[in-house]
Amino acid sequence: MKQELIQELETTPDFVIEEVYHFLIFLKTRLKTRNTTDLTLPKLDNSILNMIDEIISEVPPEEWEKLPKDFAKNIDYYLYGVR
Repeated sequence: MKQELIQELETTPDFVIEEVYHFLIFLKTRLKTRNTTDLTLPKLDNSILNMIDEIISEVPPEEWEKLPKDFAKNIDYYLYGVR
């Protein structure tokens, strides 16, 4: 592949070579940044169900008891005041 690229470069105008060069540098920088980021970020379990469980566990039981018993059935009424 490198040989083919070199052959193509021999017949390519300078302004195109310059663009290809800048694009190559961009890709290499992006790849290096991505690899560094992958190594430094902790792996988190961000599933929506785990997030919901975490939020639910932070609410005391007495607060859950304050919610209307028909909340799920009439959510539009409680949120927007319409039935």
